[in-house]
Amino acid sequence: MFGAKRFGKEKFERAGFRGGRRGGQQFAPMPQAPAAGAEQERHGPESHGEPARKSRLVVPGELLGAAGRPIPHTFTEKGSAYSSVVGLFDDASGKLIPLEGVYTPALDDVVVGVVVAVRFAGFTLDLKSPYEGFISGKDTRDVFKLGEVLVSRVKEVDEVRNVDLTEASKLEGGEIIEIPSVKVPRVIGKNSSMIRMLQDATKSEIVVGKNGRIWVKGGNSALAIEAILKIEREAHTQGLTDRISALLGSGGQSRGV
Repeated sequence: MFGAKRFGKEKFERAGFRGGRRGGQQFAPMPQAPAAGAEQERHGPESHGEPARKSRLVVPGELLGAAGRPIPHTFTEKGSAYSSVVGLFDDASGKLIPLEGVYTPALDDVVVGVVVAVRFAGFTLDLKSPYEGFISGKDTRDVFKLGEVLVSRVKEVDEVRNVDLTEASKLEGGEIIEIPSVKVPRVIGKNSSMIRMLQDATKSEIVVGKNGRIWVKGGNSALAIEAILKIEREAHTQGLTDRISALLGSGGQSRGV
């Protein structure tokens, strides 16, 4: 379906990307991202205080129940609601979390992009999406170079999907990995519980873009990346939080790196 990509600093630069110095502004890993009900799974007694929830894997065309309020990623037929995607459906809350699909920019999303064009008026960024982002020279005092990696926030998306970005800052060094954007909420976790656990256990700086690009630097970055890729592979399964906690506690395959 989707395969995660991992770029070491050297390989990332050979591919035409170059990290720059990160600006002084601090970005939360993904503010408000868990609003989509990210950690929908059943938890045991040592699940970091997250409430017990049960979800089921659904495929396109699968019956979800009687049609009620509109649910994203579904369609209605003869009074019943059906899934239009592969995803996790929570019967209790009626939320459907897709596990496939491309990134569509939305207002206030934090994204990790790559400068692909430098113009007099500003900078164009590849967002791992059908839509590119644009940073106006009026919104930044920095001068960015082709191939630099930036974290920024979506300022505006118009009716034809022109994406204006703001609060841009360079990301220097580290490693970039890519996962499907629909699995980003699982990396964040409910109330940011998963990303906090990753940061606390590995002491790594981690910046998560809602577009599916994740920047990792310092600490036990190898273990952080191993855990993120495990989350990507097992995003559809229950008990994921406990398995990631066990991996981090054991040091994973990357112990001592």
